[in-house]
Amino acid sequence: MSEKSLSELLSIDESGEEALARAGVRTLRELSEAEPEALAMASGVPLDRIKEWQQRARRAGAPKRRNPVVTGWKVAIVGLLIAGLVGWISLSIAGRKMERAVQMQREAESKLEVEVKFGARKALEELRPARLALHNDNWGEAADELGAVRDYIELMQRVAAKGSQSEVEKVSKEFEQLEAAIEDKSKNAMDDMTALEGALDELMRSE
Repeated sequence: MSEKSLSELLSIDESGEEALARAGVRTLRELSEAEPEALAMASGVPLDRIKEWQQRARRAGAPKRRNPVVTGWKVAIVGLLIAGLVGWISLSIAGRKMERAVQMQREAESKLEVEVKFGARKALEELRPARLALHNDNWGEAADELGAVRDYIELMQRVAAKGSQSEVEKVSKEFEQLEAAIEDKSKNAMDDMTALEGALDELMRSE
């Protein structure tokens, strides 16, 4: 990768480059592979601008995205951890900064809630091919398709704030039941699929 900065390579202003760096993105590869919604949230840069920069990065020779699930969540989690760390440091500085520190903590928790809902939406999308395979009695394919769903649920468990932990746990239990039903080729597998979809949809719509 070239030693030139992103601002030089892609004509990004320095403030934009700094925002990307705070979200853990410093190279063409990292920019190209990042999940745009997650990067926009972590960096504070508008989504349309992120997408434009990613297009420039790919034209500049960055490799195609290889693992958007892991990379996107990595960027989001790094950004959220930074926000949380800043909040806790502020807590220890002085009493007059306590209110601001609490506010930052709440903002970080709010961002975590958004990430959980994002994961629920992506998990629902990944369930569609599994449902189709199950409908066609293709049990092996249905089990394989659950792999991506499992990745999103595990990530949701890692970032879930206190307010959504119980709902995420419910989703996890529904997933385990569906996984077992498919493994056993149970006649209840389709009902378990519907129950998991319902739990994910409920999580997405929760306040």
